[in-house]
Amino acid sequence: MGQFFTLLIFLLGAVCANAQSLYIKTFGNPADKPIIFLHGGPGGSMIDFEVLTAEKLAEQGFFVIAYDRRGEGRSEDDSAKFTYQQTLRDLNDLYDRYNLKSATLLGHSFGGIVGTLFAEKYPEKTDRLVLAGTPISLQQSFKTILQSVAAIAESKKDSAMLQQVTMVKNYDPASIHYSSGCFMLAMQNRLYNTKHPSTEATALYTRFQNNEMIKNYTSFITDNKYKTVLNPTMGFWKNESYTSLDISEKLRSLSAKGVALYGIYGKEDGLFDMAQIKAIQNIIGHEKHFAWLDNCSHGVFIDQQEVFLGLLKNWIR
Repeated sequence: MGQFFTLLIFLLGAVCANAQSLYIKTFGNPADKPIIFLHGGPGGSMIDFEVLTAEKLAEQGFFVIAYDRRGEGRSEDDSAKFTYQQTLRDLNDLYDRYNLKSATLLGHSFGGIVGTLFAEKYPEKTDRLVLAGTPISLQQSFKTILQSVAAIAESKKDSAMLQQVTMVKNYDPASIHYSSGCFMLAMQNRLYNTKHPSTEATALYTRFQNNEMIKNYTSFITDNKYKTVLNPTMGFWKNESYTSLDISEKLRSLSAKGVALYGIYGKEDGLFDMAQIKAIQNIIGHEKHFAWLDNCSHGVFIDQQEVFLGLLKNWIR
C-alpha cells in the first residue's frame, strides 16, 4: 500500500512543462521539503538524474524539482543569453512557480557553481547548498587533469597522448581550447569513471543506456546538431569566463551568512586532487557535512546512489 501511494503521488506530481522554454519535471509531494537539482555543464542536462535518481530521492520524503537550464539539454531556446543573470532569474522563477519560500539547492558539477551564485544573491531562499562533485576552481581542476593524464600516458609510454597534453598545456588557460582540451583528455582517459563500479552502479548505467528517454534525447541533440550542448559551452565561456571562476571566497561568505554548506565527492573523480578536496572540506567546515566516497567518481548520485540518498536524507530531514 505504501509503495502504491508513493507511486501514485509521483504520477500525479510529475510534470513536464515548457514554461518560458524550460524543460521542468517534479517528483513527489509538493507538501514535502523542496530540493532543486542543478545539473552539470554548461551544455549538460538533468536527464541522468531524472531517469535514475529523482524518483528515489522523492521517495525519501522530498519534493524534487529538476530542469534543464535555458538553451541546454531539452530546454531549446534560440534566444538564450547564457549569462548568470538570466540563469539565476530562471531559477528564481521556479520559486514563484512552485510557491517556494526557500529550498535546498543540490548542484552537480557546474550546477554547484550556479547554486553558489544563486545562494550569494538570495541567501534567504537557500536552506542548504549541497555541492556534488563541484569544482571550486576549474583552473585547478584543469591542472589536475593534465597532471593525471600525463602520468597515465607516461606509465603506458603513450607518446601521442603526451604530445596532446603538451599541446593543451601550451594554450592560453583562459581560452576555450584549453578548457575543452582538458575536458576531452579527462573523458578519453576515463577520469570521470570509477575503475571498479559496484554491481548496483553497473546495473544503473546499463538501465540508463537502454532507457527509451535516453535514446530519444540522443536523437534530439543529434537532430539539432548538438546546439543545446555546444552553444551553452561557448556562450558561458564568452559571456561569463566561467572556466576562470573561483568560488572559494563566495562559499566562505555564504558560510559566514549562515547558509549551510554540504559536499559529496568521489575519491576517483579525476577533477580533484587531495589539495582541492582538503580546501573544499575546510570551506564547508563541519566534518559531518562532507562525504568523500570510496569506489565513486564524478557521477556521485549513480556510483554510490544508496549512500548519496542516505546522506541527503540525514542532512535535510
